[in-house]
Amino acid sequence: MYCNKCGLKVDPEDFFCSGCGNIIKNKPDIESSENEMKNFESEISTFRKLNFNKTVFLSFNNHKIPIHRCVFKGVWIVALICILGTLLTAYSPFASGSNESPDANSPISQDRIQTDKNIQLCEQIATEYSSSHTYSTDDVYDCDNMAQDVWNMLKAKGINARIAAGNLESAGESRIANGKTVHKSPDSGNLGEIEVPGYTYNMSNSSTIDSFNHAWVLAEVSPGSWLAIECTGGYIVYSNENEKYYQGLTFSNPKNYRSFLSLYRGWKIKALDYEAEMSYYNELIKPYNKASPSDQIAMKSGIEVAQRTLSEKEKAFLKTDSELNALLKYG
Repeated sequence: MYCNKCGLKVDPEDFFCSGCGNIIKNKPDIESSENEMKNFESEISTFRKLNFNKTVFLSFNNHKIPIHRCVFKGVWIVALICILGTLLTAYSPFASGSNESPDANSPISQDRIQTDKNIQLCEQIATEYSSSHTYSTDDVYDCDNMAQDVWNMLKAKGINARIAAGNLESAGESRIANGKTVHKSPDSGNLGEIEVPGYTYNMSNSSTIDSFNHAWVLAEVSPGSWLAIECTGGYIVYSNENEKYYQGLTFSNPKNYRSFLSLYRGWKIKALDYEAEMSYYNELIKPYNKASPSDQIAMKSGIEVAQRTLSEKEKAFLKTDSELNALLKYG
C-alpha cells in the first residue's frame, strides 16, 4: 500500500504515513459507538417498562381479539386438520374398494365360479364330441367306446371323471351317496361322493349287473360333486332331471371298466360251470351214501374224480370272484 500524498510505501495497518504524516486510516468512530450503546440501553429500558400482565390484542375488522385465544384456536385447527388427514389416509383403501363385493375373493365364491366353469366345459365337450361321432347299435361303436372317449377328453382338460354303467330303465344299486349330486339349481345340495357297495356279487344278485345296458360318464365338477354326461346324445344330465344317471357302478378309468367287462364275463362262465359241477357231484353222492359198502368201493373212484374236478372249478371261480369284487370295491 502507498501513501496517496507522497507515494511512500506504508503498512495497511498504519494510521499515519511515516514520510509526510498524512492520515492513512481513520480512527474508530468512538462517538458513533457511544451513540449506538446509548440507543441500545434506551431500548432495553423501554422493554423493561412493558407490563406483561396486560392482555395483548389483535385487531381484525375493528374487533379486538386476545392474541392467546388466536394462538389456541390456531393450534386446535392444525391438530384437527392432521387428525382428519390421518383418518382419510387410513380408510382410503376401504373407500376405493367399496364398490366390490365383500365375498368376491372368498374361497366359497371362487369354488362356485370354478364349478360353473367346469359345468360349462363338460357341456361343451359333450356337444362337440356328439357332433363328430356317431352312435352305432350293432356294437361297432356303442356307448362303451363313446364313454371312454369322453372320459379321456375330460381328463385332458383336468377334470376328474368316472365311467358309469347301469340301467336307465330301472333303478339299481347306487354308488353316489344319497343321490346328492349336481342339480340345475345353484342353491341345491351338490355334495356327492362315490360310495362303495356294501355287498359282494354272487349268483343270487348277479342279475343286477346282467340288467346293465348302458354306459356314460360322471364328471367331478367340484370336490365330491358329480355331473352326468350322456355321451351318445351329447348333453349333460342333472340328477333332478334323471336320478338313474347317478345309480349303478362307476370306474375310475377305461382300463378298469374294460377289466370289469372281461372279468364279469369270465366270472359268469366260471360261476355257471362251478354250479353245474356241484350239482353233478351232489347227484353222485346221493346214491353213494345209500349204497352198500361193496357198491361204495366200486363207486368211490368216480366220486373222487368228480370231487377233484369240483375243487378245481371252485378254485377257478373263487379266484375270478375275488378279482371281480376287488375291482368293484375300488373301481
